[in-house]
Amino acid sequence: MDGVWESVKEYLKCTIPQAQFEMWVNPIKLGKCSENHVVLLCPNEFHRQWVRGKLSGEILKAWMTKGLSAPVITWDVVKNENGFGNENGDSELERISSDRGTSVGTAVQVPLNEIFVKWQMPRLNSRFTFEQFVVGDSNRFAYSASRVMANGQNIYNNALYILADPGLGKSHLSQAVGNYLLKKKRDVRLCYLTAEDFANEMISALKSEKIEKFKEKYRKNCDLLILEKIEFLSGKMKMQSEFAYTLDFLLDSGKRFICTSNYYPQDIPKLRKDLRSRLSGVLITPIDPPDFETRTKIVRKKAEAQALKLPAKVVDFLAERITKDIRQLESCIAGLVLKSNITKRPIDLALAREVLETMIDSRPGIDIERIKEVVARSFRIKVEDLSSPSRKRSIAYPRNICMYFCQEYTNESISNIGKAFGRTHSTVIYATNRLRQEIKNSPRIKREIEFLRDHLETYCLRER
Repeated sequence: MDGVWESVKEYLKCTIPQAQFEMWVNPIKLGKCSENHVVLLCPNEFHRQWVRGKLSGEILKAWMTKGLSAPVITWDVVKNENGFGNENGDSELERISSDRGTSVGTAVQVPLNEIFVKWQMPRLNSRFTFEQFVVGDSNRFAYSASRVMANGQNIYNNALYILADPGLGKSHLSQAVGNYLLKKKRDVRLCYLTAEDFANEMISALKSEKIEKFKEKYRKNCDLLILEKIEFLSGKMKMQSEFAYTLDFLLDSGKRFICTSNYYPQDIPKLRKDLRSRLSGVLITPIDPPDFETRTKIVRKKAEAQALKLPAKVVDFLAERITKDIRQLESCIAGLVLKSNITKRPIDLALAREVLETMIDSRPGIDIERIKEVVARSFRIKVEDLSSPSRKRSIAYPRNICMYFCQEYTNESISNIGKAFGRTHSTVIYATNRLRQEIKNSPRIKREIEFLRDHLETYCLRER
């Protein structure tokens, strides 16, 4: 059964924040295990209580997602290499039975139909609710519009476009709408996925000759479509065409649509004019970086979620230093708890400085190979093409962008950059200077470069 637990962990790794997974889930070991009873071992009592209180539902959900029967989960603490204690173990069945008003003495499991209504699809993060979203001046409009959408009230064109830089809460709001609807109206037909998932599913449907089922799923069998990262459709004309038809069908049928993006529709390069027009015609709700007051509220809220009371100086310090990415705030708080646990030090300003320095410096550098991979994928060419002798515009233009990014992000010499692309020192200089001039003179090319730059940085952030 060790393989089952590893499979469950892999699922959790994709559904909860990375820092939370590494700190709380990864250290858990599988103890005794049978078809209906599982013992999970935590490294200490603090860890056991935290995971039992905060993540037991997510772990049970992951177990069920793997197609296994609903187990009784007992949480225990590792005492030594050969055994573990049972005196403090608490059964997850006890919590479920209490919630359902059922006696613990009876062998009751959660009905499968109830589990799959909540957990099979869509893959929403249960932490992303309106109650957990901290409202400030920077996000109040987007929050209010999302609440209106969730409550079923009339909203402009029945569609919402949540616009924000990474880490500011657009996914939180979009999923909060879904979580609210599923709680209030369990039979709602809600589809939540990324634009990349939408594209991949469409490709699979075309290959297996099931495109009609694909259309039926997202048009006739969907009351609310939530699509994350709409900019992924950039340059993918066939996907854009299918999505445009789907969007038209949904809105003409009185159904609803939410999408998120880092860009205004007019700033997404290689977008069909008709789709750009449709997206520009819905309610666009930008989220700006939070001010200091809102950031302090966010720090306190994230700390409370981990049953942690931070000193005021630590709260102010984190709010002053991390100004744009809310995920970094969450990671730093998790890092504080972990380091305090390991070193047995109190959480104070000195510890916060150490953790913050580590977290900020932990993102990997952007090297030539990463640049090649991201640019090649964006232009739908092979990485090898970038080093080929070809001078076609379809190859030369992305190659010039790569060399331009290499100069900006790496410490490589111009000669080494040239070698990486099969070009001479002088060719690199000429190509990058020409691209800089094009960026200066062409708003379209400038937007495209900024789009690729953001895509590159986001890719490296995911890889850390």
